[in-house]
Amino acid sequence: MSPSRDRSVLGTISIILLFLTAYILLGETSSLDLTIKSYSNIYAITIFTFNIIILFGWLAFGTVVGMPLAVLSIIISIWAVLHSGYYRYSTFTLSFFITIFMARYFLRLKNRREQSFSLKLEKIDEEMNILSNERDKRKVEIRAIEEKLVRYSTLKDVSESLSTVLSLDMINNLIVEKASNTIAKAGRTLLFIVNVEKQELMLSASKDGSQIREKKGDYFDHWVLRHRQSLFIEDAEKDFRFPAAEIENSKRVFRSLISVPLMSENRVIGILRMDNPMEVNYTQDDLRLLDIISDLAAVAVQNAFLYSRTQELAIRDDLTGLVVRRYFMERFKEDIKRAARKKRALSLLILDIDNFKNYNDRYGHAAGDLVLKHMAREISSMVREGDIIARYGGEEMALLLFGMNKKEAALEAEAIRKRIEKGSMMLRRQKMPLTVSIGLSSYPEDAGMEEELIKIADERLYKAKKEGRNRVCSK
Repeated sequence: MSPSRDRSVLGTISIILLFLTAYILLGETSSLDLTIKSYSNIYAITIFTFNIIILFGWLAFGTVVGMPLAVLSIIISIWAVLHSGYYRYSTFTLSFFITIFMARYFLRLKNRREQSFSLKLEKIDEEMNILSNERDKRKVEIRAIEEKLVRYSTLKDVSESLSTVLSLDMINNLIVEKASNTIAKAGRTLLFIVNVEKQELMLSASKDGSQIREKKGDYFDHWVLRHRQSLFIEDAEKDFRFPAAEIENSKRVFRSLISVPLMSENRVIGILRMDNPMEVNYTQDDLRLLDIISDLAAVAVQNAFLYSRTQELAIRDDLTGLVVRRYFMERFKEDIKRAARKKRALSLLILDIDNFKNYNDRYGHAAGDLVLKHMAREISSMVREGDIIARYGGEEMALLLFGMNKKEAALEAEAIRKRIEKGSMMLRRQKMPLTVSIGLSSYPEDAGMEEELIKIADERLYKAKKEGRNRVCSK
């Protein structure tokens, strides 16, 4: 039982015994015809019962109620003894003091028990508070671990996504998108790729980067590039590692920043950066996660570089650097469709080096290779960006001019012819004259299919050679 329930039970028993004993005493003492001796046992039992009443009352109600209950019991007991004429004061007094002693002893025992119980309750409450705090702490830790698991589980998706794409532009955009979604913090996400030839940063992809002023990176990007290590800034205004002027300039754009290098074979190939105008927007865990993403991104970017290089080698001639005939024909078909769709003109030039066999016969094949390289450089330097130049076969080269009609293409062909004629080259310390013959055909004026345009341009090239070489034939 609980202490409160014990007290109510004891109090109830005490009151019942009090009334029961009073009833017995009053009933017995009213029978005058019996001898006093016959009541001796009844009185002894009654006094003992009163002692129990006092004890129970003290235990149940404490001193405040137990004392009046004891006084009431004594009055009833004395009245009964005096009324009956049976005087055993010594027995009564001894019994009363024993009862008082027992009541005080049990009362102290009860108080000690209650104090002990109270201390145990306080200890239990304290332990419960500790356990509750520990539980809340564990909940926070579990929630943090769950968030980490969710974050790190997305790395599998990042890895799979990056491994399925080989286009460098698509890879760059995918890196920015996956980094932004994985970190899931507001702010800009920027990806800079290192230009190997110029050894400078070039912005390749961004998200929420409408305020980008430095397309080649700012002081902090170059710091990461120079030191080849990650950078973590909680609050730029309180970071004293950098010059005050750079911090002042950065305050308009960001306050907190995380930035990591993309490393490949111990060299930096790019910088992945996230920043935000608010301070303390990122954590060390965000930086670690971005660092993992950068490792995956570095592999993907390097693979894209290698793939691009492989593709370039597959479509370009080793000697001249011009595209090969197979790729040229694929682009020719696509440009014919594009010209028809956009209702634009398209012209084809086929060039042939005049008397090329004489160079090989007189100076050897190495000299012929030098002539081809020289021709490729000269023609490439004259055409527009987007025009396609191919080594069509042997000493023949083909040039596809999108958006040029026959008249414009004839002028371009004549300019090329004159440039080649004036730009003679040196072979074995001798100045060697170079000339070319050019056949020209145009879409849609001459034909509507690439095979027909090639046939017409070939026929006009043959006509130019037959008429004396070093000329352009467009009719």
